[in-house]
Amino acid sequence: MRKLFSVLIAGLLAITVVSCGEAQKPKQDGNFRLHVTITGMPDSTMVFLKKREEAKWVTVDSSLLSASKATLSGSIDSPDVFYVTIAKVRSAFPVFVEKGDINFIADSKNLRGYKVENSKSHAEYENFMGNVLGAFDKKVQELGSKYGVAQRNGDTAEVNRLESEYENIQNNKKKAMLDYVKEHNKSVVGPYVIYSNSYMFDLDQLEDAVNNTDGSLSNNKYVKLLKDKVATLKRVQIGQPFIDITQEDPKGNPVSLSSVVKKNKYVLVDFWASWCQPCRGENPNVVNAFHKYHDKGFTVFGVSFDRNKDSWIKAIQDDGLTWTHVSDLKGWGNAAGKLYGIQSIPQNILIGPEGKIIARNIRGQALQDKLKELMD
Repeated sequence: MRKLFSVLIAGLLAITVVSCGEAQKPKQDGNFRLHVTITGMPDSTMVFLKKREEAKWVTVDSSLLSASKATLSGSIDSPDVFYVTIAKVRSAFPVFVEKGDINFIADSKNLRGYKVENSKSHAEYENFMGNVLGAFDKKVQELGSKYGVAQRNGDTAEVNRLESEYENIQNNKKKAMLDYVKEHNKSVVGPYVIYSNSYMFDLDQLEDAVNNTDGSLSNNKYVKLLKDKVATLKRVQIGQPFIDITQEDPKGNPVSLSSVVKKNKYVLVDFWASWCQPCRGENPNVVNAFHKYHDKGFTVFGVSFDRNKDSWIKAIQDDGLTWTHVSDLKGWGNAAGKLYGIQSIPQNILIGPEGKIIARNIRGQALQDKLKELMD
């Protein structure tokens, strides 16, 4: 059930946390203007218009409030999601922007209750997030409370029941997203929602979502990103040759995946991070497999999504991970992760003697069973 809380936390961070490190783009007039009104906010408060690019925050425009008002502008080819942020406020408020003039209206006492006017796409987005996905998120939150009680009471049967119920909710949530794309195939909201949650879907579902978008959206940013995602995943499916990667080990030496594959019959490429609790929870299982089958030609090639080198090294030592480790210390921007289409961790692939992928995302007992099948 750790997955439940990791999903909840990830979702909250995606909505509320604004990174300190960001790129800066020159101010431009552009083809849209976002007229911001925030009552109760002091004059000279800085407001920003930002977007997410390559897992980083990019400032598109900024302005000081004057008499509670400011105007932010930029350019788009088709409707896109931007974020309004406010100096000293650790929240980011998503806005589906369209060409022309759009209003963002909020009160400093209730910033989360902001309104957006003159954007058809935002109205569709707000309706879907609130009336469709909101219902599922409410169920998940209620489930989380019950799960905590069951854990504290040591009620294993109830814990298992709640985990099953959670999986059912998640499956229904995925179906609702996919159905939305089919039923609103000319809306950019569908591709945006699917891409933003693409870690939840398998290759067939993502490809189905792409195929169900109307041709008028072929040049839309999120449709293109989904197509790229599908193409990436097709290259790393079972039966495909592994894609070589080279990154530095903890001592700063470059190590290639191919050099490890050459020396072993089976290599588990393990995508993880020191801060990822589900990853750390799975590590004892991987350690067990490594010690059990290493002498028979099995090893692990750890690819970390860490940014902090010391934390990465400490986790390796604390968890007794005595195999090859590499990272480019770029977090979610890890180049290897992009090559393999990784959007959530833990994930892994198993490479066989012919250099082809023979299994994906095998954890827990499934990993032990697969290795027993191959090597005992």
